[in-house]
Amino acid sequence: MKLIPKILMAVLVATPISAMAVSSMEERIDKTISILEQYGKAQGDSIPREVFQEAKGLVVMWIIKAGFIVAGEGGDGLVVMREGKKWSHPSAISAAGAGVGFQAGGSAQDYVLLLNTDEAVKQFTQKGNYTSSAEVEGTAGPTGRELSAGVATVNAPVYTYCFTKGLFGGVSLSGLGYGSADDTNENFYGQRLDPKDILSGKTKKTPEAVKRLWKVLEELDKKPKITGKTPSQDVKGSKKTTN
Repeated sequence: MKLIPKILMAVLVATPISAMAVSSMEERIDKTISILEQYGKAQGDSIPREVFQEAKGLVVMWIIKAGFIVAGEGGDGLVVMREGKKWSHPSAISAAGAGVGFQAGGSAQDYVLLLNTDEAVKQFTQKGNYTSSAEVEGTAGPTGRELSAGVATVNAPVYTYCFTKGLFGGVSLSGLGYGSADDTNENFYGQRLDPKDILSGKTKKTPEAVKRLWKVLEELDKKPKITGKTPSQDVKGSKKTTN
């Protein structure tokens, strides 16, 4: 039984479920921008501003779950790393996992992973297929507009967030295998480069789509502190009466 996840993992990373998701780098960037822009507009509980702005790297991916007896999940995404006050070129990744159980139909989910340590970033600079180490498997990230006073910004190597209906919630994400999408990167950059080379800026060109991604990331790095009550607090406050 233990062989099933391993066998299916190899197959999923190669083609089937990930083929159902976004494929080109341009599409990955467009989807990433859409997710990040919605985060930037969030006024209620979300990824705390300080947590995002201190992350060393960022992974945005979308996972499709499907299956009947043997359930599988796979998808696409991209990773970028922070270089001082700037961001790197994005490198395309794929993800896949497997489990045994009933799961009729299929579902899709968007995830944002904040990489808080150099070791976490290093995991996503690898070439080929790989699994995340135990210490960098996603931990449900803190939520809120701002962190409470005295709360540490980083308590885990990776913070994982699930994006649903305009809201970001912390969620644990484990059991996935990852792979560098080398063909996608080559088609986009015109060079056959390892993820590490892409993330360290060794590409010969910077497509316009990358510049659009950088603009959104830079705007989020400048996101000001949100003051005032959250929308939920305003609703509660509106019920109060004054004498």
